[in-house]
Amino acid sequence: MSQVDNVFANIPAPLLNDWGHNLTYVKAGTETYDTDTGEISSTETTVTVKGVILQAEPEEFEGFYQTNDLKIIIGRAELGNYYPSIRDRIQFIQAGVTKEGRLIRIKTLRGENPILHTLLVRPQ
Repeated sequence: MSQVDNVFANIPAPLLNDWGHNLTYVKAGTETYDTDTGEISSTETTVTVKGVILQAEPEEFEGFYQTNDLKIIIGRAELGNYYPSIRDRIQFIQAGVTKEGRLIRIKTLRGENPILHTLLVRPQ
C-alpha cells in the first residue's frame, strides 16, 4: 500500500457520514445484444452511498461543464475498489423529488487504491 493510501484512505468516510447525503449510485452492467429482437439489455447494480453535492466550477473541470452540472464527492468506503464509469448514474433528492444525473467526468484521488472520487454529474 502506498503512503497516500496509509495517510488519507480513512479520512473521507467519517466526513461523508457526518456531512454527506444518501445517494443511490447506479453501476452500469455489461450490455448484451439480442440478435433475434435487436434489443440491448443491461443488468444494473445500485449501491447506497454517502456523498456531498456541490455546484461545479468551470476551473475544476477545465471548462467542460454546463451551468446546471453538479460536483459530487464520494469516498472509497462507498464503492470499495470500484472505479466510476461515465456509463454510471447517480440518483439524489432535490427539493423532495428524486433526480437522476449521469456522470460526465470523473477525478479519482488515489495511491494504489481509490481514496475519493469527484464526479461531474449532469442532471437529466
